[in-house]
Amino acid sequence: MHLTSLLTRSLRLGTMVALSCLLPASVRADWRSDSDARIEQVRKGDFALRLVDTASRPLRGAKIEYQLKRHDFLFGTAIASKPFADRTAKGEAYRRFNLENFSALVCENEMKGYYTDVKQGDNKYADADALLAFAEKNNLRMRGHCLFWEKAEYTQPWLKELKDAEFAKAIDARLKAAAGRYAGRLVAWDVDNEQLDGSVYLDRIGRAGIAGMFKKAAALDPKAVLFVNEYGILGSPEKTDRYLALIRELQALGAPVGGIGVQSHDLDRLIPGAISDRETDKRPEWLLQQPLSPEQFIETLDKLHNATGLPIHLTEASAKMPDATQRAEALDILFRVGFGHPGVGAVMLWGFQAGAHWMGPDAALVAADGTPTEAGRRVSHLLREVWTTRGNATANREGEVGFRGFYGIYHLKVTLTNGRVIERDVNFDKAKATGVRTVHL
Repeated sequence: MHLTSLLTRSLRLGTMVALSCLLPASVRADWRSDSDARIEQVRKGDFALRLVDTASRPLRGAKIEYQLKRHDFLFGTAIASKPFADRTAKGEAYRRFNLENFSALVCENEMKGYYTDVKQGDNKYADADALLAFAEKNNLRMRGHCLFWEKAEYTQPWLKELKDAEFAKAIDARLKAAAGRYAGRLVAWDVDNEQLDGSVYLDRIGRAGIAGMFKKAAALDPKAVLFVNEYGILGSPEKTDRYLALIRELQALGAPVGGIGVQSHDLDRLIPGAISDRETDKRPEWLLQQPLSPEQFIETLDKLHNATGLPIHLTEASAKMPDATQRAEALDILFRVGFGHPGVGAVMLWGFQAGAHWMGPDAALVAADGTPTEAGRRVSHLLREVWTTRGNATANREGEVGFRGFYGIYHLKVTLTNGRVIERDVNFDKAKATGVRTVHL
């Protein structure tokens, strides 16, 4: 396909996306078909390459094989230092599953204040440093979680005992130690976690002080998108409204809120009859009890995105069910809804391996020995087979090659007419994928 045709096609698809978003729900297809259509429209682009030699002469007739290596979309998981550092076969399986399936990571605990600052002035960042180094080495992007946490049970005792002036200094010290330490290296920070369900910081510094956390974090790390983060949102109009009110209040106070984090460790709600602990005394308040349909899931995302225009990250997701088939179906819905919604930029599981999953083996994608469960196989199939791009093409007289595929990092294998083979990685991220990419070989 000629270069001009490729670019025209991209513009046409953009118009289709805009029109599809305007259609009322009553005239759309079922949620799954609608999601598939949006994935095709929103998550893919028409890519144009110009292959040239070191003297900028077109490499006409060059054969190119292309393969998606990492999605631009953040498909990810929480990663923990203990299983990551395991040097046995079990640890190798843990690291391999990360590398083979995900494009993003988040530290499960290693960046949280109660982990890094157990004692006042005694910072512990070595574990987080190691996990971030692993991510960077392998082109995996890292979310930061979390700078502060409003719940008293997750706040260090020494911090709660400080007088107001010292408390404020401790906040600044934490911001400099964490946001400053990783400046420019994280795609996002969850700034003050679960503001609707705790008030450790709110009671001491007020909402204006919390807005100040966002301002100072932005000054320390201008590249990181700053998120609020909450649970109990999906399928709960009342809490969704309170969440939107919180975001507006922070913005009115000058907080540079850049994204909305949505947690859901209760994805068993997606499968009718699968909730195993419906009794109030057995199911904690952060696991909602009412069933959740895919349509309600999408409606909540629509409401958040349409009201604010902010990107949404599904920051923490878990599906705890003894039946691996039901678990697989719940995660299939999660990924299809998230990837298919134009306002969502990330789907992050909160762990995946039995023996290392905070909710136990009934929430795992991988058995303790590294063998994928049915849930793991379903997720891997989506990420590695259904939502991937691979193919081959031949450069025209101008050295041009075009193909349509998912946004992300591609591995290219180019065979020149003289038989020489050159391999390169090229990033077609959504923000910069338009136009022609010249590759010197």
